[in-house]
Amino acid sequence: MPGCRWLTLAELQERHIEWRRLAAGSEFPTAFSDPAWILAWWRHYGGDHEPWSLALEARDGSLRGLALLACRQSPLARTLMFAGHGWNGLDTLIAAPGAEADLTASLLDALAERRAQWDVWRVGRLPTASLLARSLLDGAGPLRAAAHDLRLQPFLELPADVETFERRFGAKQRNTRRRKLRRLIELGAVPHLVSDPEEARSSLLGLLELRRRRAAALGQRYKHMDARFESFILEAVRGLLPDGARLWVLELGGEMLASRLDLLQGPCEHSYLLGLGETHPHLSPGSSLEWHAIQEAIRQGRSEFELGPGRDAYKYRLRARDRELARLVVASGSVRGSGVTRVSAADLWIRNTAAADALRRRRGLTPERASSEVSP
Repeated sequence: MPGCRWLTLAELQERHIEWRRLAAGSEFPTAFSDPAWILAWWRHYGGDHEPWSLALEARDGSLRGLALLACRQSPLARTLMFAGHGWNGLDTLIAAPGAEADLTASLLDALAERRAQWDVWRVGRLPTASLLARSLLDGAGPLRAAAHDLRLQPFLELPADVETFERRFGAKQRNTRRRKLRRLIELGAVPHLVSDPEEARSSLLGLLELRRRRAAALGQRYKHMDARFESFILEAVRGLLPDGARLWVLELGGEMLASRLDLLQGPCEHSYLLGLGETHPHLSPGSSLEWHAIQEAIRQGRSEFELGPGRDAYKYRLRARDRELARLVVASGSVRGSGVTRVSAADLWIRNTAAADALRRRRGLTPERASSEVSP
């Protein structure tokens, strides 16, 4: 039937080819809406969640839009979130060109009709340029944000060719990068793109081990990258390879100097996981591998390269710009939801204070909000 309807996970899985095609052509394309990512998340993290996936269909029954939500039941509240919650670099609706307005209006109306079945909707990283963010922030529709804050996430606008990209930088910076990469290659460390599933498994496990070691050495959190996360990321990347993921490795004598996992969707590439060893730090193997990955993204015709959360200084040395994302708390209007919303709003306010930023810095995390202390 044309129009909007709720889909089961089984229906989504059956339509994964159409779903993937829709995600790649969406106004906000992101691998975090890809079937490989979302279905892996459901298998490893969705056990205590109920699928709330709304489909916008054309007259012929084809997909024009998807809102991939999940509802977690707990004694305190029934909480809505985007599927993939906790591991998404971006939260967004999937809409074909010209369908964003219909999907946004249909979703807000459908959630308002079912408001007796949920209490609070928590959104983590929603582009403020999206119609959904504007609708929730303006409060013109049936639902509105009870609280929100803004995050800034750096990204690169990629030119059509590598030469144009390199001209953004001074001669000294270009020559230093080239010299270090050339020296690594002379030593035998050549950037390698992994596509074989078995090699991808061992390389990903090696990347995660580098990530844990470095985090432990710097006093950062790392226990969330546990066995369950390993299983999730291995399954998701296996489903994304070879066209939806780039797994880069820089090795020397069997030792991993640096590794990175980038996720792809449409014209966008998203830097997701980075691993850095302790050998040859003077040659900056992590930076050399990143520079190589960006150049390859340009050669592949990508137009954007997301650099992930955290307004680290090195990202702006790459000439990054900031994308504004909203973190939102939306109330259903239920009695229980009102109390939970007040608590959630207070939590959001606390997370946005200077004291919270100071705590993040002590943990090795770079703040994401705009402030006088953190600027491009």
